[in-house]
This record gives sequence, structure tokens and C-alpha cells, in this order.
Amino acid sequence: MRATKALARLLLVSLILVSGMGCSGVAQPSIEPRVQNETYVFTDSAGREVEIPRDVSRIAPSGPLAQIVLYTLCPDKLVGNATEITEPQRWYIDEKYHSLPVFGSFYGDTLNLESLMVAAPQVIIDIGEPKGTIVEDMDGIQERTGIPSLFVEMNMDTMSAAYETLGRVTGEEEQAQKLMQYIDRTLSETKQKVAAIPHEDRVTVYYGQDEGLTALVKGTVHADVIEIAGGLNVADVEETVRGGASDISMEQLMLWNPDVILFSPGSVYDSVRDRPEWEEIAAVRNRRYVEVPVGPYNWMGRPPSVNRILGIRWLANLLYPDVFSYDMVQETKEFYDLFYHVHLTEDQAGVLLSKSTFSPAN
Repeated sequence: MRATKALARLLLVSLILVSGMGCSGVAQPSIEPRVQNETYVFTDSAGREVEIPRDVSRIAPSGPLAQIVLYTLCPDKLVGNATEITEPQRWYIDEKYHSLPVFGSFYGDTLNLESLMVAAPQVIIDIGEPKGTIVEDMDGIQERTGIPSLFVEMNMDTMSAAYETLGRVTGEEEQAQKLMQYIDRTLSETKQKVAAIPHEDRVTVYYGQDEGLTALVKGTVHADVIEIAGGLNVADVEETVRGGASDISMEQLMLWNPDVILFSPGSVYDSVRDRPEWEEIAAVRNRRYVEVPVGPYNWMGRPPSVNRILGIRWLANLLYPDVFSYDMVQETKEFYDLFYHVHLTEDQAGVLLSKSTFSPAN
């Protein structure tokens, strides 16, 4: 009887061993736990559940804003860009990223799907403010490409939290923490100091682009640096031009009579002193106007990404130098080193700032 039971136990053990072997007679690993360890379900800012790799090393940005943010966080994980790096931008972006393929935007009809598939990203990341159709948009991108696609909300108030999320997704938590600390320090310090400036001492500001009479409207993302830095945007009007702007007349600008005028890069800054109609504006006559710094991106926006954080420091220092006593050359070098991974000389930083301080009045 004992011999029979022993034999039965032996047969049972043999069956178990055989069932764990393949044709080669070697035990095969369990597939299910391995799959669970390689991917996980990420809930994005649109509330969508997306299965993404735990180890993300190949990323495609959905558009210009995502391209900028991801470049500051994990440039070596980008397999392509949404927009081409222009010649002026190449001065501030390492040469090894110049030849990345350009996919175009995932919104609209500019996407080069063939180029995207060749680059083989593991995930597509969209970053920005949510539109009403964000769920449908992201689902459409994912269905069209067959690549996990996720959305991370980012505006000025959520910028730090967005970096924290992106740091976890990309595995770049250390860099994310450095960027978050800079952002949090800038916003908290600016808010505290601006709150102590009496309203009657606030500087009124006009921000014009193109020929100078397209105003960046108060309350829009493209002009929010003004309010954050403590300026009072005189263009408190309805948006009539796409991109947070409104066309105005010279007469309207004279009525507003701003203390300071900001001109967007490539507008009329260089020629405004030769235009008699502009000399009628006190800010121009008193040389209280500047051009917003640019390189690789506009410090006030266009696109409204992390470039605005340095813009806040620059504009606060310009408007209230006694309150924000920054050495802007050093501030510029620090920001570009941390966010754009480029070590500027003092001369290079000076070139960026060359049109962004007030000229002596004649």
C-alpha cells in the first residue's frame, strides 16, 4: 500500500515537471507576470486609461509645445520633432538634435505618418491646455497611429505638477525635480513681491506685434506674463485676432498711454524711432520700449511654454528693478543651462538681452 502511494506521488511530481517544460525540455518562464511588469495603465489628464511601457526611451511630441517641454526634460528620448528647428534656434539647441525627423503636428493634416512609423516611438505625448474635444482628439491619434498616446495638462498654474507627471512617465524624475524647483521658486517669489507693490505704483504695459498695432490682449495665455510680473496690461479689449490678439488704432494706443511698450520679435522695434506717428507716444519718446527676447523661443510665449518662466524674471526686473534686482545675464545663463542644456557665455547671453533694456532718452 505504501509503495503504491509513493509511486503515485512520484508520478504526480513527474507530471508537474513535464507540464512546465517546452519541446526542448527546459522550463519556460511565465508570460503574464513579465507583461505586467513591462507595461502599466496610465490615466492621463483627460481621464483616459492608456497602457504604456514602464521603461520609456522613445517619445514623439504631438506639437510645438510638447516638443519644447520634452526637450527640456528628456531630449535624448525624442525620436523626432513636431516642427523643424530653424536656423536661429540652432544657436541654442545642440547640433545632435538638428537632424531629427520632423513629423508635423498630430492635429490637422501636417502629420507625416510614414516618418513617424519609421522612427517607432513607444509613446506619443501631448502637452498643453485641454480642449473640449481632447478625449476624442487623443483617441483619434492613438487609433490612427496604433501608438499609445497620452495627454498631460500644462498651464502656468499646473506647470510644476505636469513636470512631476512627465518625470514619472519618462523616468527622468531627477531632471523634473530640478525644473520644478526653478519654476516654483520663480512663481512664488514673483507673486510675493508683486503683492507688496501698491496698485497705484504698478506699471502700465502695452504688448504689440507685427506693425505694433496688434495688441496682445489681457487675460490670454500669450500675455499672462505681464500680469504675473506685476504689469497692468492696457489692452483690456475683446480678442479679435486669432492667438489672443486684437487690432487697434494709433489713436487707441495714445488714449491708453502706457508706461512701457513691449514689441514682439521681428516687429517694428528697430524702425519705430523713424516713424513720426510713434514719437507721439510718450513711452517711445521717453525710450521706455523694448523688444521681447527670443531664442530659441519667445520669452513671452509663441508658443506659451516654459520659456515664459524666464520671461517672468526678465519682465519683473524690467518693470521693477528695485524690487527684482536680478542680474539678467546670469539669470539667462542659468535658465538656458537648466532648461535648454546649453552653456552660454556672457556675450551670448548679452546678445539675447541686447534689445530688451531701456535705451537712454535723448
